[in-house]
Amino acid sequence: MSPIIRVDVGWVLQIQSALAPLNIPINDWGALGFMAQRHQFERERGNLYYEQVSARAATFLHTALLLRPFADYNLVIGWGCTSQYMNVSGQPVRAKDGDLYELAGAVRAQEADLRDVAQHLESWTSA
Repeated sequence: MSPIIRVDVGWVLQIQSALAPLNIPINDWGALGFMAQRHQFERERGNLYYEQVSARAATFLHTALLLRPFADYNLVIGWGCTSQYMNVSGQPVRAKDGDLYELAGAVRAQEADLRDVAQHLESWTSA
């Protein structure tokens, strides 16, 4: 199994402050908390449900796009978290803007699920 990196709301907010304009309001603190915690979900104690790095990283983008915890820039922040998570896990990704926008549109339209996002991440892995 890949290395397990665990992050929290503070980490998401650090990425938000680095990538988005200042003073982007948080629309839903519960959605933000879920965005930060989803990658750590354990179906059984001690066993991560999302075993692959790509699946754990995909939770950030998928959750940001569907639950929209921020008033704006959810794609930018969600992608920043996803990309950074993949990077610190030793699997950096590089996506073309058009491919990312197409995936984001499919997720927002609920035509792509978490597995689809994870598969795209795996195909975009540059290492």
